[in-house]
Amino acid sequence: MLLTNYHTHCDFCDGAGKPEDYIHRAIELNFEALGFSSHAPISFEKDWTMSEKELPDYLELIDSLKQSYKGKIEIYMGLEIDYLEGISGPSSKKFTDLNLDYSIGSVHMIPVKNSNKFLAVDGPIEDLKELLLNSFDGNIIELSAKYYSLVRDMLRAGKFQILGHFDLLKKRNANNILFDESREWYREQVRETLDVLAGTEVVLEVNTGGIARKATDSIYPSPWILKEASTRNIPLMLNADAHNPEDIDFYYRESLEIIRECGYRELYSLMGGKWVSSEI
Repeated sequence: MLLTNYHTHCDFCDGAGKPEDYIHRAIELNFEALGFSSHAPISFEKDWTMSEKELPDYLELIDSLKQSYKGKIEIYMGLEIDYLEGISGPSSKKFTDLNLDYSIGSVHMIPVKNSNKFLAVDGPIEDLKELLLNSFDGNIIELSAKYYSLVRDMLRAGKFQILGHFDLLKKRNANNILFDESREWYREQVRETLDVLAGTEVVLEVNTGGIARKATDSIYPSPWILKEASTRNIPLMLNADAHNPEDIDFYYRESLEIIRECGYRELYSLMGGKWVSSEI
């Protein structure tokens, strides 16, 4: 397979280290390509996203690094763009006009009922519990259904190339404290979302970031979801969701074994400006 990573966060958002720190590490590891995907600005203040005023500097720097490292490694300019119901998402004109090489579409936040507030499903457990109690009357089935409906809405709106951490909702679900993935109500939501994904050209990522940051003991998406994706011929890629230069290939070897066991024999990468598949 081609050694690549397109889910990379640096000091423009919540990552540690300059973009060049990641590039140097990628070259050390003989990477073919590295894509940057800082969290795109959103309409309210969060400490993990880039600010609006930083965006031009980010785009200019990544574009210049493409040229500086030409012939050594392929560098790609992207963003991880949040889908915020009723506000913005990857299909918003302000993002599609940026001439990015690619974008990652992700759902991190769900609107709080009867307010202008959003709370993250992968943030502090207290926030998730507040969201569950105040917006869904403590009903995790309804919260889960809302999360996956937002993912489906984002997929239908389109204008992005990579679906980020498909089942991020499980991040704060250690020891099944909130729900059991084996329950049919949960699996039906996942299957419905995979059916929508299968009708697009969006690439599903295997994301190792939850393990790297010790938030989960499993990749995103869970292996049983990968098996379901495989039966639908959904294209797959491997990303680290790196927030530190040392993690750009974190858990790759182990993930490849899981991916093969789930029925996949090829992975996709952005190379030479085109999406290509390579055997694993």
